[in-house]
Amino acid sequence: MTIDPKIAFWIGVVITCATAISGGTISLTHMLPDAWIPAATAWSSAVATLGTAFLTAAHAISAPKSGPLVPDNSARH
Repeated sequence: MTIDPKIAFWIGVVITCATAISGGTISLTHMLPDAWIPAATAWSSAVATLGTAFLTAAHAISAPKSGPLVPDNSARH
């Protein structure tokens, strides 16, 4: 299973924006009605957290070989 790097890139951009909104780096004042800001911030936090976990897993699943923490069994016979 592989993930197209273009898709991973755009998912990463969305996650970066969600992180900036949920962390307060991007202010939603004057962008959204005041009543919507708490909900938008909460959803951004959820998207950032779950999206980061998804993107990490997706990269691991589509990697061509094991990462550095997987024991190398090629020396064992």
